[in-house]
Amino acid sequence: MSSSPAPSGGRARPAPPDVVVRLDPRDRPAAARVLAAALADDPGFRHIFPVDRRREKELRALYRMTLADALRHGTVFATRLDGQITGVAALYAPGTYPMTTGRWWRQAGRILGLAVRTRTHAVRLMKFGDLTSGGVPSDSWYVEALGVRPDLQLEGRGKLLMQHVFAAVDEHSDPGYLETTKPLNVAYYAALGYALVHERVPLAADGPWIFPMARPAVASAA
Repeated sequence: MSSSPAPSGGRARPAPPDVVVRLDPRDRPAAARVLAAALADDPGFRHIFPVDRRREKELRALYRMTLADALRHGTVFATRLDGQITGVAALYAPGTYPMTTGRWWRQAGRILGLAVRTRTHAVRLMKFGDLTSGGVPSDSWYVEALGVRPDLQLEGRGKLLMQHVFAAVDEHSDPGYLETTKPLNVAYYAALGYALVHERVPLAADGPWIFPMARPAVASAA
């Protein structure tokens, strides 16, 4: 599931001073901390990890695992400012998500550790994983995660990361896909060219909901 701060109104801000890089595997723990902090108040993760005092720690464990796979089988972009990771986007090419059985086995130790951390609500996490992975079109580039450090949100870093995502996707003239469980982010992603592709998917009878969004293929300029 991707997420990002909702757009702020008013005049366009100048581009943030951060540089965008491919994530160095040695920076995976720092990147997981950024994503955990960015997504700790996301409605979907508040449902999956309902204990406030544990949520961010559980999310760090989840994203250490997610980024380990994305670094091997996808692409992870990061914004950096003064040597610190400020934002992260994980992208999978068509046909590389969801994870294969072999990739799950490679993550067995991390999965066991995550199950221990999440304890009684691990079932919610598994259900969420099934719902999200099952909806990813096989022909689309999938933004699995997008997050910016909370104290630096609404300054353009999410859009800066998405520019690099689009450069990778549009080089192949393929469609894109992502999900969010934050209703405000539907408008954010719509402004970037995504549109809702079918009815929202409930995580529980009264929500929260997964909003699936797709971006049509853009012809390469090459």
